[in-house]
Amino acid sequence: MNFVTLVLIILIQLLLVFFSIISIAGLKDNALDIIGVPVHLIFVVLLNILSLYILGKIFKRDEKRKVYNAESTHVKEFQSLVTSVRSDRHDLNNHLTVISGLMKIKNFDAADKYIQEMIGNININNKALTIKNPILSSMLYSKMDKYQRAGIPFSVNIVNEEIETILSSTDLIRLISNLLDNAYEATLEMPNAERKIELEIVKVNETVKLVVRNTSILKEITENHFKNGYSTKSISDRGYGLAIIQEVTEKYNGYLEVDTKDNVVSIEISFSKLVEK
Repeated sequence: MNFVTLVLIILIQLLLVFFSIISIAGLKDNALDIIGVPVHLIFVVLLNILSLYILGKIFKRDEKRKVYNAESTHVKEFQSLVTSVRSDRHDLNNHLTVISGLMKIKNFDAADKYIQEMIGNININNKALTIKNPILSSMLYSKMDKYQRAGIPFSVNIVNEEIETILSSTDLIRLISNLLDNAYEATLEMPNAERKIELEIVKVNETVKLVVRNTSILKEITENHFKNGYSTKSISDRGYGLAIIQEVTEKYNGYLEVDTKDNVVSIEISFSKLVEK
């Protein structure tokens, strides 16, 4: 719910209560009574009920928005996972066909090399399956698959998963997805040999740190980049994703730090474990 709207409604409630007290204590004009109740008091009560009704409507709309955002986030990531699995299944048939052909012509060295490459790719995606949080695991699986197909090295180092005790699942996915999506788009602007994305989640004392590093042509990222819709020729339309990152960070009283050095952008977000969802 919008903070300003909530404060405004509370002030109206207090004002109406004040009028009610004044009406009961000091006003005794019986010329405008309805069944012995002063008209102005009835008016005050009706306004009070109306403000409560509006407050309820705003609360329901806010809850519906949260549910919609949660469902949209989870559905999107699930669809990405399903797409990845279907694509892997299709590719498996192609891989087996290649291996079968190499075996038939007795080119065993080439077959062995091809199998080792397949094992390496499988090990990369298996990293996502070691993550306990199923929603985070499915999201990272789809990202790994996407980056692997684009030929972008993607390093994942999740030492601690306590971040899920600080952020809701929806906000956690929104935060990491936007961080990685922005990193992916920025990395595509680099030469193929210089593309790289890293994700790290660690715990330092009572602080959980989420870090995303990626190569980029950007020399500097300012506060303007985190404004909703901000864009430049080099950053395209990624301002919306950066704005969401800022929004989620502030929602949980996190600390966001950006560093750009040697064509590498590093975004580090710190959350205290003392902050509850």
